Amino acid sequence: MSDSQLEIFELCDILSELLGERFAIADMQILLERHTEMFKNREEVSDLIKKVVSDPDIIIKNPTPKSKKDYMAGKKLNDKKMGEVGIRKDENINKIFHANEKNVKKIKQLYKKEVVYRKPMVGTPNSYTQAQSLDERLVQKNISSAIKIIAQENKFVNDFKAESKDFNEKDNILQIKKNLKQ
Repeated sequence: MSDSQLEIFELCDILSELLGERFAIADMQILLERHTEMFKNREEVSDLIKKVVSDPDIIIKNPTPKSKKDYMAGKKLNDKKMGEVGIRKDENINKIFHANEKNVKKIKQLYKKEVVYRKPMVGTPNSYTQAQSLDERLVQKNISSAIKIIAQENKFVNDFKAESKDFNEKDNILQIKKNLKQ
């Protein structure tokens, strides 16, 4: 086993709240040795951890916990890769015990576990389409209501005009009769 190289990482608000502290420690050499096929050096491991623990997309309870506060955090890194970091409260210290990259499709498996936190997806094409669809239904509903109101107003106006015409004609006839009598 090589010399240990400890590094401290600042956690996001959610992880800080779950674990009770703002920082976590990781032995970079151990994490590198666990995945030499994945990482070229400790800096790559460190970069992955920073990306995931600072802004995770999902946090789940570790399916094989070794303490009461034991979590896995995941983050989509790009269209092909996701990062996964394991972190637990161990002897009153937040320790990062696992870090790797996986195929981004694996993130879906995390959503099937006991999810503690899921980053809200804002402005996704799906939510936009749903909002647009709802908007169109509301507009259509309002248009159909407006059409009914306009139709009612038109009927009222037409009825009024017809009555006015009748009134005017009756008035004209009475006027003519008066004039004839004179």
